[in-house]
Amino acid sequence: MLKCSNVFDRNFAEYKKNTRYIINQGGTSSTKTFSILQLLTAICLKYNKQIDIVGLSVPHLKSGVLNDMPFVCEQFGIDFSSCYKETDRQFKAGRGKINFLAFDKLGKAHGGRRDILYMNEANHLNYNIVEQLMVRTRESVFIDYNPTNEFWVHTKLLKDEPDKSALIRSTYKDNPFLEQTIIDMIESKKGNNNFWRVYGLGELGIAEGLVFDNFECEDFDKNRFSRYYNGIDWGFSNDPFVCIRVAVENDKLYICDEIYQKKLLNKEAAPLVNELIGSGYVYCDSAEPKSIAEFQSLGVNAVEVKKGPGSIESGIKHIQSYSKVIIHPSCPNTLTEFRNYEWKQDKNGDYLPMPVDAFNHAIDAIRYALNDLIGSNMITTIKGLRL
Repeated sequence: MLKCSNVFDRNFAEYKKNTRYIINQGGTSSTKTFSILQLLTAICLKYNKQIDIVGLSVPHLKSGVLNDMPFVCEQFGIDFSSCYKETDRQFKAGRGKINFLAFDKLGKAHGGRRDILYMNEANHLNYNIVEQLMVRTRESVFIDYNPTNEFWVHTKLLKDEPDKSALIRSTYKDNPFLEQTIIDMIESKKGNNNFWRVYGLGELGIAEGLVFDNFECEDFDKNRFSRYYNGIDWGFSNDPFVCIRVAVENDKLYICDEIYQKKLLNKEAAPLVNELIGSGYVYCDSAEPKSIAEFQSLGVNAVEVKKGPGSIESGIKHIQSYSKVIIHPSCPNTLTEFRNYEWKQDKNGDYLPMPVDAFNHAIDAIRYALNDLIGSNMITTIKGLRL
């Protein structure tokens, strides 16, 4: 007998509407994986469809979706073992078939097409591989994940194709079949903020190994401050041009505005910067003296920031020293960087005291903007006095 949660109903409704990306963001034991498997099995039985289920690796598939499939099939009155060919990792029942796949190289994803794609625990899958799989999928793409941190679902699909995407959020409370002992275990984690946020509430959490854990996105009156600090990180084709306007109040750093754009010529960027900062000074990466001179000729009060040994570490420590970094919702690219700026790891997986050189363009611009304050902090550290 088929036992379905409302998560099944919501996925079925989106599939009937021909929604392209059916995105399941959920906490632990929310039935998101089981519900998708129920729906795909029903489709397989009734229609001549090729369905591909993709996981991180073969062991990952075996411990996850392949472990659930016998229980799903039991509800349909099907013996999974008689329908599943382990050598090919293919399930055939009714009119359709389901393939269980894993890709460790981009080239392997360049294969055949499919009707339906399901990416299980998609936050572990490389976007270059994902992109190749999606362009070879004729109908819906099902996606599920625990929202441990922001990844390509948020930065690509929900950002660039919101009209084609349906976000289905679920928690353990959507599972009417969950044992009380498991409910008690999940709810016992309420004091663990990040665990509870991700696995209890199904909300976007903060990844391990992030450089900053003192940030949040919050609306505020960004024009209320008496003083602003402005910074520019140069970029053009591969990296974006970034201008950031920030303010400091009551031991909190407020990220007020961002200009964040690729392929922006200096003559195009300068008026945008002038409009944002007015007659204020903007501190710029010293790596491009010609750009600084051009900005000055275009009426921008551009000031060179002289970087020296340890300047990145000093800037990071200064930003970490604030009780809170509050990012205005109008700065989505800066928020993305804070959610992804990580420490490097050694071969054992231990974190090193140096950041990965990625997701740092807005963060570098913030460091430049705060140049005078960071310099004051360095003097304080050296002298041992508060000046």
